[in-house]
Amino acid sequence: MINIRIKQWAWLLLVPFFAPAETIIADITFKDPAFAACVHQTAKQNNWHNAEEVNKLKCHSMAIKHAQEVELFTNLGYLSLYNNQLSTLNLTPLTQLTEVNLANNELVTLQLHGLSKLSKLYLFKNKLTTLNLTGLDRVQTIRLMQNQLTKLDITPLISLKTGYLFNNKLKDLSIAGLEQLEFLDVRQNPMPDELYDFYDEQDGIVISHDGNADDWK
Repeated sequence: MINIRIKQWAWLLLVPFFAPAETIIADITFKDPAFAACVHQTAKQNNWHNAEEVNKLKCHSMAIKHAQEVELFTNLGYLSLYNNQLSTLNLTPLTQLTEVNLANNELVTLQLHGLSKLSKLYLFKNKLTTLNLTGLDRVQTIRLMQNQLTKLDITPLISLKTGYLFNNKLKDLSIAGLEQLEFLDVRQNPMPDELYDFYDEQDGIVISHDGNADDWK
């Protein structure tokens, strides 16, 4: 009896050392080891056992190049992969997202149309030339400055209040139907003076632009 009890107590003492492994999401194969390390560490800290439990993910400055496995976290509400090396990403399966920060990456393509719960979108300092914003009915803030945008339709953003689009390559930008819009920054874009004049005529909206920049030289 004594030997049996000793073995039982020994087993109980070993359990804490093995328990952390159960919190790691081990059934997902990640392409990028840096992204894998961040996900596993976050899962361990939050005692998450499966992908459905992941609701917030923050992986900053980890030189992550691939993160497409993120689409498996279908209950994700907050995603921040700031200051990495991502070039492409598809977030459309993540319908619970409310805030996304992918700023300071190398994004050339990004899919996030249809994310009806999204309210904040930070994508500054990337290489985007265009972006499909359809279905983003609740977005109130966008930061898309310092990209390479040549074409952009922000009219689907019917809840938009503030938008930062400076330092891009936009020649035109419609604000039709954006009744909630309060502030828009479109400086350092090759827009015609006629468009600036139109912006200046809009009541209740502050639109920051370069005006007739050629005349200032």
